[in-house]
Amino acid sequence: MWITLGLLILGIAVGMLLRGRSGKWVSAVVMATVCILLFVMGVRVGLNEEIIGAIKSTGVISAILFVFGTGTCIVLTWLFTKYVIDRKKEEVADADTGNVEASGGSSGFKDSLIILGCFVLGLVLSLTRILPDAFYALDFESYADWVLYAMLLFVGISIGMGDSILALVKKLPRRVLWLPLVALLGTWIGSVIAFLVINSLGYDLSLRQGATINTAMGYYSLSSILTTKAWGATIGSICLLTNLLRELFTILCAKPLGKVFGRFASTSSGGATVTDTSLPIILKAEGNGILPAVLYFGIVINIAVPFLLAFLMM
Repeated sequence: MWITLGLLILGIAVGMLLRGRSGKWVSAVVMATVCILLFVMGVRVGLNEEIIGAIKSTGVISAILFVFGTGTCIVLTWLFTKYVIDRKKEEVADADTGNVEASGGSSGFKDSLIILGCFVLGLVLSLTRILPDAFYALDFESYADWVLYAMLLFVGISIGMGDSILALVKKLPRRVLWLPLVALLGTWIGSVIAFLVINSLGYDLSLRQGATINTAMGYYSLSSILTTKAWGATIGSICLLTNLLRELFTILCAKPLGKVFGRFASTSSGGATVTDTSLPIILKAEGNGILPAVLYFGIVINIAVPFLLAFLMM
C-alpha cells in the first residue's frame, strides 16, 4: 500500500512538470500496462494448482460467498450514495481534460473486452501448456509487481497533468468518509445471506468462516494464509478463490457498475484492491476526480482488514 502511495506521489510530481502537454500517450500506456498485468494474472491463476483445485472442489461455495458478499456491499453503497451522499446534490468533480478519464459507453465496453481477453489468453496458455516449458518457469509474480509499479506511476502522471490533488480533495463530499463502514456492513449482511444459502444446499461452512472470508475484501494473499492456518486448506482455498473473484469482477466490470449503481460502486466492490490493481480501472471508469475518495477508502480498508480478520478468528 505504501509503495502504491509513493509511486502515485512521484507520478503526480512528474505530471505537474508536464502540464500543458497532451496526455493521450499516458492513457495509452496505462491501458497497455493493465492488459499486460491481466495477462500475467491469467497465467498465474492457471499455474496455481491451489486455485484450480479450489474451482473444482469448492467453486460453488466461493461463488455464493462472492455473489452475496460483494453484491450486497455494492447495493448498500448505491443506497448510501443515492440517499446520503447525494442528498444535497454534492458531486465529485469529473476528471479534467488530458487525463485518464471515464470512457464513453462503447469505448468502456471495448476496453473491458480487451482486458478480459488478455486475462483469458494468459489463463488458456497456462492451462494448456502449449508453449515451451521455459515460459512457464518464468517468475511471473515478480513481473506482475514491476508492471503494477509502472502502471501506478503513469496513473500518477495522468493525475498530475490535470486537477491538483488539493482541488480534488476540496470537492470531496464529507459523507464519503463513511464509505468503508458502509462497504463492510454490506459485506457482512451478504455473508449472513450466503451462509443461509450455502447451508440450505447441504454444504458445511459456518457463519463465522463465511464472514471472515468476505471480510478480507479482496485481500486474498493475507486472508488465504490466515484462514488456512485457522481452519485448514479447504477453507483457505475457498477464501483465496472468493476474494480473487472479487478483484477480477471489479477490474472487468468497473464501468457498468458505475452506470448502474453509482460512482462509488466499483470502489466498494474493489475493497482492499483499490490501492493497487483495480485503481487504474476505477479511475478510467469514473474519472480522476474520484481519486481522493478511492485512496481514503483503500487505506482505511487495508488497515482495518488484518485487525478484523484477527478478531473474527480469535
